[in-house]
Formats: sequence, C-alpha cells, structure tokens
Amino acid sequence: MKPAYWITVYFLALLADIGMIVFDVPQARFITKPLLMILLGVYGWVLAGKLQYSSRNFIFAAVIFSWSGDVFLLFPQYFLPGLVSFLTAHLMYIGFFGWSKPRPKMGIVEKMAMVAVLGYAVIVLSMLYPKAGEMKIPVVFYTIVITSMLILAVRAFGFGAPWYGVRCILGAFFFVVSDTVLAFQLFYADFPFSGVVVMATYGVAQWLIVSGSLYYLRNRI
Repeated sequence: MKPAYWITVYFLALLADIGMIVFDVPQARFITKPLLMILLGVYGWVLAGKLQYSSRNFIFAAVIFSWSGDVFLLFPQYFLPGLVSFLTAHLMYIGFFGWSKPRPKMGIVEKMAMVAVLGYAVIVLSMLYPKAGEMKIPVVFYTIVITSMLILAVRAFGFGAPWYGVRCILGAFFFVVSDTVLAFQLFYADFPFSGVVVMATYGVAQWLIVSGSLYYLRNRI
C-alpha cells in the first residue's frame, strides 16, 4: 500500500486518541495510543522503500523508543521508564540531524533562532526546576536534550531549506512544545485540554520529523 494510505490511517488513529481524551475514556487509549507509532513506523518503512542510507535507522529507532514511551506512560508507575524511552528517541533524532549535511553557512535568522531556543530553555527551567522535586536532574537533562534536537534541526537544514527540511525543523519545534506542555502539566499547573494539546502537537511532530527525514534521504545527492 502507498504511504498516503498509512499516513491517513495514522491521523485517523491520532484523532481517535484525542477523542478518547476529550470524552474521558482512558481505557480506550490502551488501544489508540500504542497504535500511533506502529502506524507511523509502517508509513516510514513504506516511504523509505529501498533506501540504503544507514542513517534511516536513527528514524526507525526513534519511532520504536517513542512507542515504548507511549506504552510506559499509560501506567503512572512507569513514568521514569517512559521518560527514558522518549529521551532515547530524542537522542536518535539528534543522531540523525547531526549526521545530516549541515548548511555551509549559518544565516542571521538561523543564529537568532538558536539563541531564542536557548533563551526558551532557560525560561522553562527557571519555572519548572523549583517545582520538579526529586525529578530536578532529569528535568534539566531532558530540557537540554530536546532543545539540542531543535537546534541541530535548524543547523542541519536552515529556514531556506527545501520543504522536507522545513518539515524536520517544524517537527522538532512541535515536539519541544508537546514536551513542554506535558512538563508544565506534571510539575507546574494543569490547564483545560492540556492533554489534547500534548497529543496533537506530539502526533504532528512525529509525522513531520519522520516524513521530512525520509524525504530528505530520498532527495539527497
């Protein structure tokens, strides 16, 4: 089946999972949530086709670790393993962006974006650190990792990149947004529909990174 079929099913599953949050049916999420990364992985596999680049393994590893993170976080007592799973997924994306051919020269826009990301990390940590309790060190480390992923995506592709490079940057950005909202939900203050925001940005982020990365490899010279 073509990639378009699998990504359509993926977004239908994402909408179903968000619906389970809205209508407060947590039991159904034991089906919808783990299904997401399985569908995205199949989509990525079909999209990758016969690509021989070993760097594609970073992408598939990130999807697998994201799946394990989704499953662990369905059980509150397994929050830490879930955190480690997503941390590893981010490291896989960092590995891919670090491997990708960087722009020959960083423009002023890219440099300003990187400074803004660093400033964002400082502000987030200043708000979360006092509230994190025993999770202070993991929160600091996780914040460093997710912002590094976004910075490396900007470094690798830049804002003047082809559409698939821009997808990677937007995906990394939405992943940071998703993780930030989740962190504030857990350690600072919850707000209405925060769960919807987390899953919507997470689902879109994963699709943007996976599709952008694999299309980059398909178009790489």
